[in-house]
Amino acid sequence: MARQSSSLKSFIYKDECYFYSKKCIKTLRLRLNEKGEFVLSIPYFCTFKSVYEFLDKSSSWMNEAKKRFEKKALKDDELIFLAKKYQIIFDENAKKTYFDKDKIICQNKAKLDLFLRQNAKKIFTFYLKKWSKKTGLFYTHLSIKNMKTRWGSCNHNKAYINLNLKLIQKSLRAIEYVILHEISHLKFPNHSKEFYTFIEHFMSDFRQREKEFLS
Repeated sequence: MARQSSSLKSFIYKDECYFYSKKCIKTLRLRLNEKGEFVLSIPYFCTFKSVYEFLDKSSSWMNEAKKRFEKKALKDDELIFLAKKYQIIFDENAKKTYFDKDKIICQNKAKLDLFLRQNAKKIFTFYLKKWSKKTGLFYTHLSIKNMKTRWGSCNHNKAYINLNLKLIQKSLRAIEYVILHEISHLKFPNHSKEFYTFIEHFMSDFRQREKEFLS
């Protein structure tokens, strides 16, 4: 799944810093990550002259993406749960963590973390079971981690699935795509054409879902 900037190379173009990695893909891809950094996926055959031309053509999109990012920037007392922003209210008298319109009421940060992890496990497990049954590919263990560089990963030899706890911030459609993506690695431990053909067979709109991680 998508890596974040800590493992990428970088360059400066027109006073903007870009992070990038070279991949076995056919077209250039550009996204704004959760840190507000522009990240490029560059085909191996692509020259930096072509990259610069691509960036020039993408200037309008980049400006809009920056505006959206700044608008969505979270305060210390906010979090995103299933693509919706909530204000966190700590109440030491709260007996449980619960939603109240656009607020999440909880006793303390430890209780909030537990609430997020429990909901992540429930949602992730639901989609893992769904897509294991549909694809006939079965995992043996789910691990939910705070991952810095991936949304998910798969050990296809042991059939272990690892998912980033931060996935709980994304929409259900996006979460479902990541889970199908990782399950598909049980059959294809790479990002080959066959891998994406396999995903498309089960999820014809996966490219649209994937855009949530690229914008």
